[in-house]
Amino acid sequence: MIPDASTLVVVADGHRARLLEQPRLDGPLHDRPEWLAGLKPRHAHSSGAAPHEGDAHDRAERAFVTDLAHKLEEVARAHSFDRLILVAPPRALGHLREALPKALADKVVGSDPHERVDATIMTLTDVVRAVRHEAAA
Repeated sequence: MIPDASTLVVVADGHRARLLEQPRLDGPLHDRPEWLAGLKPRHAHSSGAAPHEGDAHDRAERAFVTDLAHKLEEVARAHSFDRLILVAPPRALGHLREALPKALADKVVGSDPHERVDATIMTLTDVVRAVRHEAAA
């Protein structure tokens, strides 16, 4: 592994996201909310029909994650990253993996299938370390 390789950590759920930069392996994480400028949360608009509520939620989640993937392309162009780590609940993680362009998907070194958008930097640092450890095993 290259010790000075930079990593983009994407922490998301179906309607919110955080981007964190790790400039070197096992280095500190830095929240970069400015990199998400212009990314709007998407919410399911229910028409009152309960059977379609899940479908509307799923469509809103997919739309948000697709928007996020496009934003990640912009961020990657502006700040070249060597690696990508994805942190999201299982369904959102699957949608994100599907939406990532190949160039970014090839940089994914691991993921954590949990809801952690509101996690502290300390918790996310531990998560990133665990993901790297699992990937190296």
